[in-house]
Amino acid sequence: MHAIRSFSVAIMLILFTPALLAAGSKCTPLVLSKIHVAEETAGFIVNIHYPVLCADRANHTIRNWVGHRLFDFKKFDPDHDLSDFPHKYEMVMNYSVWPAASGRLASVKLDVEVYTGGAHPNHWPMTWIFDMSDGDTLTLEELFTDVDTTLPTLSAICRAVLSRKYGSDIRDMIFPGTEPLEENFSRFILNDEGVAFIFPHYQVAPYAFGEQVVTIPYAHITKYFTPEVNQMLGLALPPPTEDNSF
Repeated sequence: MHAIRSFSVAIMLILFTPALLAAGSKCTPLVLSKIHVAEETAGFIVNIHYPVLCADRANHTIRNWVGHRLFDFKKFDPDHDLSDFPHKYEMVMNYSVWPAASGRLASVKLDVEVYTGGAHPNHWPMTWIFDMSDGDTLTLEELFTDVDTTLPTLSAICRAVLSRKYGSDIRDMIFPGTEPLEENFSRFILNDEGVAFIFPHYQVAPYAFGEQVVTIPYAHITKYFTPEVNQMLGLALPPPTEDNSF
């Protein structure tokens, strides 16, 4: 009888621990486990990994996004059997997680690779920043006090970094891909160094150059954060200055 009761308690703890942890100011550990979706048929291969965090709402967001992408992939050509094209279609996903603000925030990046024919697979990143006190996402509008006035600064910094890296050879890709528009800076994470903006293949450089990442140190961007974000990150506002160089 005692063994049955202990087993029942263990099952309840496994089922409800994420929800109980998320109810506090933050939860630990950030990553409880991972989900692996593996499938292979005559026409396609699926190999997906994504994290299970300690906040239920965050897990719901990630799981729904992955599910929709997998659905879109499978419905692209459900009857594909190599008779018309001699290679299997393939979807691969892997993930990375970065804590910030002493674990109050968690940045999640999914690296997605999809092959449905052509010279090479398509790649794109998906990112979220989650508030681990409730699992809500932190958007650009919630990160910065005024996105419209911040975007030109983000654009100028990213252009300067990428132009120094590649010179003028790909200026015609760097400048359009870093126009001060929200969609150009919609993929970002917080790490120990600052805010990392992620540009997928083709956005600012040719496919062969790969994904591009520009990390803006906190010291260069703190003044644009909301007071709440600065408080969470434990950042102090820098002294006023006219020098915005990077």
